[in-house]
Amino acid sequence: MSVEQAGQAIIFEPTDLQALRTRLRGKALVPGDEGYNKARQTWDTETFQQYPALVVLPYCTDDVQQAVKFAQKYGLPIGVQGGGHGHPYPVNGAILVNFAYMSKIQIDAQKASARVEPGVRSGDVVREAQSYGLAPLTGFATTVGIVGYMLGGGVGWLTRQYGPGAVSIRSAELVTAEGQVLRVSEKSYPDLLWGLRGGGGNFGIVTELELALYPVENIFGGQIVYPIAQGREVLNAYAQWIKNLPDELTSALRIVHFPLAPALPPTLRGASVIQVMACYNGDQSEGEALLRPMRRTSASLLDTFAQIPYAQIASISNDPVESPPYFLTGETRALRDLVPSDIETLLNATGNPAAGLMAEIRQFGGAFARQEEDSMSFSFRQALFSLTVMAGAPSCDLLGERKRAIAALMQKLTPMMTDEALINLKGNASEELTRAAYPLAIYQRLAALKQQYDPQNVFRFNHNIPPCRNKAWMQAADF
Repeated sequence: MSVEQAGQAIIFEPTDLQALRTRLRGKALVPGDEGYNKARQTWDTETFQQYPALVVLPYCTDDVQQAVKFAQKYGLPIGVQGGGHGHPYPVNGAILVNFAYMSKIQIDAQKASARVEPGVRSGDVVREAQSYGLAPLTGFATTVGIVGYMLGGGVGWLTRQYGPGAVSIRSAELVTAEGQVLRVSEKSYPDLLWGLRGGGGNFGIVTELELALYPVENIFGGQIVYPIAQGREVLNAYAQWIKNLPDELTSALRIVHFPLAPALPPTLRGASVIQVMACYNGDQSEGEALLRPMRRTSASLLDTFAQIPYAQIASISNDPVESPPYFLTGETRALRDLVPSDIETLLNATGNPAAGLMAEIRQFGGAFARQEEDSMSFSFRQALFSLTVMAGAPSCDLLGERKRAIAALMQKLTPMMTDEALINLKGNASEELTRAAYPLAIYQRLAALKQQYDPQNVFRFNHNIPPCRNKAWMQAADF
């Protein structure tokens, strides 16, 4: 497929395009140019394809300004790509700003902070910060772009101890829809800082974030893997175990069906399993004691728990570095609790490998739930867990079947769900689900910020918050 085939044929004046290329330190690519196909690709190359009219690969903030001004001239919206994960909508027939060339990291050990550009991956910041015995509040996957992750809230292995990633944003450099560069902090544009801490990419193009770092060197972490036949026993034990854990321990659980892959340990090849994962930021002996109830629950296939440097944090979940060679889908919801009836429903839907569904439960609470109401727009506080159900399929038809199966499962679990949502983990970016991610007062405030900084909704290829047209519109909106 091409831009034209997508019904998005955009013809730029050759002199305009040449002038843009002259002003840029980076690149400007249109369909047919060498490098265009690579530049338009996201991480999920099987499921997600996009065909922008123009891809700008900036080297600096001035390049981003030039891209915004070019978009203004042609009346085109703008999409942004950092790590290439989590795209709600394809950037078709518009301008894509791909930050592959902007990946600088600056660590200030005295201030315990990092300055990062939008092309930086989470694992890169972990590696650099660990040289100083510090750590960012990153998530499970090392290949995720850290800027998009933070703007969407950010949940990871230190969440229960220090809070969501968004709370670690100290300042930002941002290019507005008018091409203006703003330096955002608690002293300058504090309203916008609040919006960036959970409001995603709705207000402009962030070209740098300053992030707080935290004292973390070695952690006790890993996973215990149980056969799926013990699923009911393991899930019920997990639901009890997590009730009395300290904030320094964050856990997660997965229901997984492994392929017959030679790279896997022999005991896991072709196996259906339950993985209980955890990170404890504390002494190994204390971690061993905390883990004891789960080790006593059932005979395991594998136990990888050990004291490891935080630089190896990705080894706990072992998220894939490359996208899988099949179509992907999934949904995430917030749960108030894990009760036996829900565990039964979840296992019935995901425990059979023939169904093609897998699940992940993440534990919250702790500092995650204790953030001050006005500290950030990210508002996922009531839920004790998130539940993600995902599926892969070799064809679009089968993918459709599995989407319907996921929706049916989520419907059965609705009584235990809160109205909250995790923007970074949402598979569906509809306006109603984005609204549901925020309480009414926060959504109204975000919409007012959108009206102030992006009234034409130039930045719309995201979990979009439309501009607040007027007060009457906000009051009449069906939330």
